[in-house]
Amino acid sequence: MVSAGWTPAALEILERSREYYGGPGGHRRPRRIRLVPERLTGLLPHLKGVDRTFPIPKVIDIYPHERRTTFVAYPREGYTGVFDNGSVRIEAGSNGETIENSPRHRDTFSGLAKNRRWTPVDALYFFGYALWHYHALPFELTEARLVRMVVAASGSSVSSVEVEFPADLPTHSRRQTFYFDRTGQLVRHDYVADIVGFWARGAHFWRSPRLVNGFPIAMERRVVPRIGAAVLPVTALYATFSHAEVEFDPGVSADTP
Repeated sequence: MVSAGWTPAALEILERSREYYGGPGGHRRPRRIRLVPERLTGLLPHLKGVDRTFPIPKVIDIYPHERRTTFVAYPREGYTGVFDNGSVRIEAGSNGETIENSPRHRDTFSGLAKNRRWTPVDALYFFGYALWHYHALPFELTEARLVRMVVAASGSSVSSVEVEFPADLPTHSRRQTFYFDRTGQLVRHDYVADIVGFWARGAHFWRSPRLVNGFPIAMERRVVPRIGAAVLPVTALYATFSHAEVEFDPGVSADTP
């Protein structure tokens, strides 16, 4: 079901993207996506302590239907980090004993606490919700209210929709803008990283798409600061993945989108 406010022209953009990622009818959503990080650099990870106060996960499992992300061998061997619909925890051993738990971790990023260097649990929260939401798109857009749409102008191949998400959806900010090319591929994503600060306005470029079991995965992601829609020549975050796997529920066709 699509939230109120979507115009026929905006729904056309949304349906084209749903078919690009979900095949005919837009129904083919992965059960699990596995990513192997290769590189995480840029101003934000450096300031927040990557490889100093928190490590890069070795393997990331994303469950788009469940608002859940797990970091394997995190923050070290024998442990698992779990982001679960806004809560985060660290589990130990094969029995999954919880050794650290923060049910409403977003609440800890208030006032001057936004300036802190991240602990492993902080990074688990930020990257856990971010990676879940990126890979739940464009399907999660049906839960958002349409604010504005810009149709591709003459000479441009990109259209955009600005939306407002429900308050309980774990993501960067309630209001975000998504840019789609004519095939329906997401190519840019603008937001404010609220837990970093009101000034953390990013333009996130989805790059190097690879079909994995018929599903497009962006193997390279670059975030740059922006003023309005204008981007600045600074890399806030740059991430690449060396390997990806996509798993569907049994009986779902692996036809390419």
